[in-house]
Amino acid sequence: MELTIDIREQGTYISCGRIPGAKGLPVGSGGRGLLMLSGGIDSPVAGYLTLKRGVTIEALHFHSPPYTSPQALQKVKDAAEVLASYGADVKLHIVPFTDVQTGIRDHIHSSYQMTVTRRMMLRIAEKVAGKEKIQAIINGESIGQVASQTIESMYTINEVTTMPVIRPLAAMDKEEVMKIAETIGTYPISIRPYEDCCTIFLPTDSVTKPNREKTARFEKVFAYEPLVEKAVEQTETTIIKASSSQYSDMDALL
Repeated sequence: MELTIDIREQGTYISCGRIPGAKGLPVGSGGRGLLMLSGGIDSPVAGYLTLKRGVTIEALHFHSPPYTSPQALQKVKDAAEVLASYGADVKLHIVPFTDVQTGIRDHIHSSYQMTVTRRMMLRIAEKVAGKEKIQAIINGESIGQVASQTIESMYTINEVTTMPVIRPLAAMDKEEVMKIAETIGTYPISIRPYEDCCTIFLPTDSVTKPNREKTARFEKVFAYEPLVEKAVEQTETTIIKASSSQYSDMDALL
């Protein structure tokens, strides 16, 4: 048997085994980030991995009533509650996104609607982050997973912000992400059958390699600035506290 002897000022500790934890850095030691939290599988995992690097997170959710239901919003609150159990209370910002989305649907060519939608989301996220004095935006994008997550799409979408956009899942495949989601306790929440705003207006012909200049030309015919400002002004904020329930088995993370 191998014994470990740890001599401290207050005493000496002798042990013969190790129980692995989640690893990472203390939450709060790595700055603050704004997590774009949808109702899907990926973004809660991105939030958890960011917490592991010591970043305190606030969450931003785009809600589009009546197209998205109260149950869809509850999914997000429940996922935020799980994340709070790994760090600290999560401040959740709920953005009314209906007017922006219907405006995109009515004015933007269908093949570029998803690209423009993501650009609007980043514009709003940057403004909310500025108000909260947050230094970075976090999302659950994975390279090539959907049309808006190709390298070309990220290049075009990122044009609208100068803030760093952190993508913890960028090089992961779906199975890896799902395994972490199951371990941390967000998977059963994410698969509830309630759609978020990214799926309700999803066109079938989304471009996978959008052009920056072409995207900007599409946006010029759409007076989006007042809608973006209105969405930011009407954003509601709530504090999500950690639940006392046990969500995960940390040993399974290794």
